Amino acid sequence: MIENCNLCGICLAKDSLYKITQRETVSARGKILLLKQGVMDKIFYADHLSGELKSICPNKIDLTEEIIKMREKLVENGIETAANKMMIENLQKFGNPFGDPKQKPKEIFWC
Repeated sequence: MIENCNLCGICLAKDSLYKITQRETVSARGKILLLKQGVMDKIFYADHLSGELKSICPNKIDLTEEIIKMREKLVENGIETAANKMMIENLQKFGNPFGDPKQKPKEIFWC
């Protein structure tokens, strides 16, 4: 999928993260470059995974699946944000990502 990106930059015009930060590394094109180079970086956590840019991409590239795969690799290699570590700890301890001891996971009963 990312091999089809011709790095045209059309996605920059609608990329909300790029518009806010003006940093190419947070843009879809920047992430494709990092993926092609095999770079593992926390920058892949800075994405809302909406797939919004697929509609304007001439090659209809949707990075959502690629970013999820990269996040899994990052976690496996211990490259996490503090917020991500806290969420995982809360899930393990409280059964929810917020650390709310009152919000216990519902038990599932099978007949």
